[in-house]
Order: sequence, then structure tokens, then C-alpha cells
Amino acid sequence: MLLPLQYHEATARFFQQQSQVWQFFVSNNHKEGQLKAFKTDLLKNTYKFDETADAQLYQKVNLAKEKLDMSIPVTLYQAQHTEDMNASIVYINDEAHIVFSGKIITLLSEDEMLAIIAHELSHVKLYTHLNGDVEVADRIVTAIGNHPGSTPAHYETARLFKLYTEIFCDRGAYIVTGNYAPIISSLVKISTGLQSVNADSYIKQAEEIFSVDAETKTTGVSHPENFIRARAIWLWHMKGHDAEPIIKQMIEGNINLDELDLFRQQQIATVTQQLIMLLLQPEWMQTAQTTALAKQYFGSIQLTEAPDITTLLAHVENVHSNLRDYLAYVLYDFATTDKTLEDVPLGYCFYLADDLKLDKPFAQAVKKERKLSDKKVTVLKKQTLAEFHKQQLQPTVN
Repeated sequence: MLLPLQYHEATARFFQQQSQVWQFFVSNNHKEGQLKAFKTDLLKNTYKFDETADAQLYQKVNLAKEKLDMSIPVTLYQAQHTEDMNASIVYINDEAHIVFSGKIITLLSEDEMLAIIAHELSHVKLYTHLNGDVEVADRIVTAIGNHPGSTPAHYETARLFKLYTEIFCDRGAYIVTGNYAPIISSLVKISTGLQSVNADSYIKQAEEIFSVDAETKTTGVSHPENFIRARAIWLWHMKGHDAEPIIKQMIEGNINLDELDLFRQQQIATVTQQLIMLLLQPEWMQTAQTTALAKQYFGSIQLTEAPDITTLLAHVENVHSNLRDYLAYVLYDFATTDKTLEDVPLGYCFYLADDLKLDKPFAQAVKKERKLSDKKVTVLKKQTLAEFHKQQLQPTVN
């Protein structure tokens, strides 16, 4: 069964909570006018394929519609005055219009053309999921991606939504063709102009890339690179939904401070809050200065419950090095904010950094901020850890 990816569902649910934005995009106003203007523009700038004269092409459309359980009217066109090979689809008012450009029709085999048509129709298939909510989310992220005032997190969310859409559509093509090979060979042919491509050879090429760097991920803006898409559809062919974690890693990678989408932004905020809550668990750490600092990070932070350090560690392990540096500086912030506690908080933060596998970035933060050598940082760590353990042995005063 062809289902939307988790990212599509999460994005739709997120924007549904932004009720004013959601309601604005749910509106169907002006679709009739849009359709009329769009059709007129297409007729001016394309050749429209006729269902009778070009029956072979439309047979592929009908086969793809049948396999994808779709019944919408579909019209095919060839763009004028362009050498770039491509295929695109526009869906307006329950009508789909697929536009081919360049020599794509003459270059691709029958199975490859079927894969391309099925891929484009899968864009529309995606829109029908969640009672049409994915289509609304798609229009929202498209608007976000084109708006100069959007935040980096909004841009990244729009980018990932588009990338996952291509992964979904490749799966739609797989369901229609029953084979990963024409999907991969059509991708490579379109991008290279080659008349003959061996899909399995290209998969081996993709695997070679990942054998050198297992953490390779896409840098694509709207489409993943061909080697990513080829590996993704091949993995889905081999493993089904068990391939999802690997595909997610190829699309999103580890959490990176420079590439936070809306969801990872929330995740890092949660990790930061849990780290601060852990830092302030000892009563002796809950001074006016440290509490005020915690409120600067999160105004409504509550220190009544202790976060699970195992869960926190699992989150910390799955982040990019620049986020480890950030978390190390959160530790250093609290280690130095209350001078009356002297070096005890620093020892405590060395202790937590060891537990959370942040020891190296924390040591680097201490080295940089205090302008120390590696040897002196090691000595300081030993001294302050001793002070911290001495503090732990002191009885609590009621």
C-alpha cells in the first residue's frame, strides 16, 4: 500500500495547529479561474497529446491510474522551446496536467515512460491522503519556501517535505511498474542523456558512495540526488518499511544546528530543557543565579521532575558535532554563572559531560573560554571533580 511518509503526516498535523494559516490555505477560492488561465497558457506554449492519436501514451496513463486507484482526468503535453528533459504535473480543480519537456519521450523506453507517468501521478495520489490534508500542507510549504521572510527552520521544513515527496512518488512508480530498474534508469537517462543505463550498476555505484561515508545525506533543495533516490527505492524494494530508518538518515542526516527544521528545532529545545533540568536537580545548584539563567532559556521551566538520563543520552548521541558543541556551552553557562559556588558546578558539569558523552566538546569549551592547554584542562577536571564529589558527600540541611 502506498502511504505518505511520516514527515508528510507530521507536517500536516503541525500546520493544522496553526489554525489561521491552515484555514487560509484550505480555501478553494479562485480555483476555477486558476484552471481556465492555466489551460489557456498551456495551449499557447505546448503541444497537447490527443487521446486517440496518441493512444499509446494514454494507455500508460490509464494503467498507472488503475494501479494507483485513481480516476481523475489526465491530459499530457509536450513543452515548446526547451532542451532540458523533465516531466512535471499540475493538479487544479480535480484535473491533472502532465507536461514533458526536451526529448524525454523519444529517449525513454516503454517501461521508463510508465515509471515517469506513474511518478508524476503519485504527486496527486499523495494529495488525497489524510482527507486532502497533505495537499494543503504541500501548498503551505510551497508558499513558505518561496517567501523571503520565512525562518531557516521553515525553509528546512519545506525542503524536507519536498524531498520526501519525491521518495513517495518513486514508490508510486514502483507500485505501477513492479520494478525498481525503470525508475532508476529513467532518472539517470534524463540527467545524463545516455541512451542505455544499467540500473543495477548504478545501485552498486551508490553503495560505493555509502561504503566510503555511511553518513552521506542529500543536499538537494527540491529533489534528492539521483544516487540517493536510486538507493532509496532499491532499499524499499529489498526491505519494505524496514528501510525507513536508513532512508530517513539519507534525507535528514544527524541533527545539525545549521539545518534545523521545525520538528528538530522543537526536539533540540526539549533536549536543552531536559539538560537544564538535570543540571539543577541538586538543591545546592538551585541558587538565585542559576534559576534565573534557567528562566532565560525557558520562562516556564519546572524543576520538580528529573529527566531520564538514558533517554537524554540517546538524543545527544544522534546529533551533529556542532550541536554537541552547543550543549557543551549550555553546561559551561551553568558551570560559571554563580561565582559563590566556586568550582563545584564546573566539576559537576565535567561529571555530566562524561555521562552524556559530551566530554570532548565540554573540555574544548573549557579550554577555549579559560585559555588553557589540554594538560591544564585535564588537571582542572581532576580538581573540580574532587570538589564536586566532596560536595556530594555533605549532608543535606533541612
